Amino acid sequence: MQSQCLKEKPFCFLAHHPCFEVKGLGIDLVSPTRIARLIERYADSSLGLLFTLNELQYCRLASDPNWAYAVCFGAKEAIGKALATGLAEIDWNEIETNPNGQQLTVCLRGQARVRAQKLNIQRWFLNWWHLEAYVLVHAVAIGIVKSGE
Repeated sequence: MQSQCLKEKPFCFLAHHPCFEVKGLGIDLVSPTRIARLIERYADSSLGLLFTLNELQYCRLASDPNWAYAVCFGAKEAIGKALATGLAEIDWNEIETNPNGQQLTVCLRGQARVRAQKLNIQRWFLNWWHLEAYVLVHAVAIGIVKSGE
């Protein structure tokens, strides 16, 4: 038996103000050591298949490039999961992350953007944590629901 609350529309506290609806969640746990081996093994042209030019530049200039690569990689994985496709239908370069301290921002292009629009995703909240020898990235896809919808 399905819970009645699953059928209800989101509750807005203030009339005429938008409220938020979670459209997707994604989480990924990445080993910077594993990413370091990947970086060492592949040429720059191959890394360009995984990371955008902006991400490559940011990671190379970071105080610990392997951690920076791990954050970008994990963010792409988490966003793919939040889009409910993984990265099966999306090229890695269609998701660009911009780490800025603890806060991550995202720019979607191509099929990633189309998928987000189809799901009515209008905002992203991304965070990452350093957990011993791992990086944990969490992505929340948010849609805005106007009151009365």
